[in-house]
Amino acid sequence: MIWLRLFLGLIAAALFLAIFGPVRRLAQISGWRLGRTLTVTFHRLLCFTIDARLRLHGAPSLASRRLIVSNHVSWLDIPLLGAIEPMTFLAKKEVGGPFLGRQAALLQGIVFVDRQRKRGLPEVNANMAQAMRAREPVLLFAEATTGDGNRLLRFRSSHFEAIRQARADGAAGLGDTVVQPVFLHYSGIAGLPVARIDRPIVAWYGDMTFLPHLWRFLRAGGATCEVYYGDPIPVQAAADRKLLARETERAVRSLAERARLGGGGATSAIPAEPKTG
Repeated sequence: MIWLRLFLGLIAAALFLAIFGPVRRLAQISGWRLGRTLTVTFHRLLCFTIDARLRLHGAPSLASRRLIVSNHVSWLDIPLLGAIEPMTFLAKKEVGGPFLGRQAALLQGIVFVDRQRKRGLPEVNANMAQAMRAREPVLLFAEATTGDGNRLLRFRSSHFEAIRQARADGAAGLGDTVVQPVFLHYSGIAGLPVARIDRPIVAWYGDMTFLPHLWRFLRAGGATCEVYYGDPIPVQAAADRKLLARETERAVRSLAERARLGGGGATSAIPAEPKTG
């Protein structure tokens, strides 16, 4: 049954991507609501296919310009966060390859970055700022790599310049431009608590390759992720990106401590089934 669901789900996801990628782009240009809800539907379809569930603690901010900053554990982070709300992802240019990357960008909204080419950072930050000015939240994994889920790496400040630029035009008032800290805590595998030895089933890091990791995850019987949305951090017009990065890192570490202590009941649960919103 699991493999049948996987087979059918992957076919459905591929068809969804091929058909609705161009529709999403048209909707973005036209300003239709469908342009935003399509992405959430797609990610919930993926979560259903691979049996990934999440419980949401807290809520997305209603600020008009928002940089979402999260820890990074796995490729699973993308469909799980995408299943909560529409957002634009910052991703390495190698992700997906020429065809898949182009189709994903049409559907999802992706800002590509070449981490080996520092001269391209201003353009990347400008594209992120432009998306946020258009009321599209942008997701940043500030550790710039995945970890084992047991500890946080130091946040890099380079792309915090984007939210500073989004605020700098003066069009938004205080509280309308924010950084929202998020912490991802994988709490269950196949209905059982995650022990330290089980972390590599969900965590994707080091020299792990994608397909073997996906196969191991599927055989394990699915996972549950607790997603903690923290209080938004207002961005001042003259914000310093390095100070903002440190403040955000402290906020995410505080959410991590809360998750380890099991604090805070889930405000809502998103089951592994596709829905339209």
